Amino acid sequence: MNLFTVCFGTQYTAAEAAIAAKYDLLIVNQATSAVARAWYDSIRALNPAIKLLAYLITNHEPGTALGVGNDILRDANRWTAGQQEPWLLTADGNLVAITIDTWKSRRLYDYRKAIWQTNFRDACAAILSAYPFDGLFFDNCTASWTKQSPNNAALATSLQSTLLDVRRAYPSKLFLGNCTENWLGLNGEMNEGRATQLLELAPVVGQVVPNLNCYLALTTPTTPDSELAALAAAIAPTGAWFGVQRSDNVLYWPPIFDTLEA
Repeated sequence: MNLFTVCFGTQYTAAEAAIAAKYDLLIVNQATSAVARAWYDSIRALNPAIKLLAYLITNHEPGTALGVGNDILRDANRWTAGQQEPWLLTADGNLVAITIDTWKSRRLYDYRKAIWQTNFRDACAAILSAYPFDGLFFDNCTASWTKQSPNNAALATSLQSTLLDVRRAYPSKLFLGNCTENWLGLNGEMNEGRATQLLELAPVVGQVVPNLNCYLALTTPTTPDSELAALAAAIAPTGAWFGVQRSDNVLYWPPIFDTLEA
């Protein structure tokens, strides 16, 4: 079974690199400082076959998160130059925003706007130029996030077109989306803790090979191995990748994974 994890809270230590190198794939943030780059390189030295995907938010503004791609998405000078803001508006002209983690308010993007399409493509290019990542992880890669625009066909069409633009620009990169829409051009989509919806993990026509459909188990420091073993047994017939993300964002290797990778 292919195994992966999410590395958002790492301190770039040698001990963490040793843990990370056990996995087949890592989802990391956009950090490309000298320290971060050296850490990625140390992981690849330990496991030359490992894949690294850099995080990029899709449907809403990135807030204060660091990264060259996020810098582009935040750059208001681009909006001024393009004479268009990227935000999704309600029918009466109000900004559409969502609340994350009960307190973070984030404005949503309107995929139909040329300024968002340009910024998103440029953000992808900037990340992939800053370090030789194997690909990108598109978080919240959806066109039906809010009640204001559920299943909006025009938004979906524009997002799909932009994702295919990115695929054409980077035919050999791996692209994984946190979504359920079965977007063309992606290698797969992530089921984030929805254990009752494992049918989502089956490959679909139009997905790019190699397949990266995956299940992310949202764990805590006390999640028992028995729970992960049961999930792995349920997921194995689908051929999907299996991963963990701990609630405190500590990088770890569950002991049961020694059995699963055998």
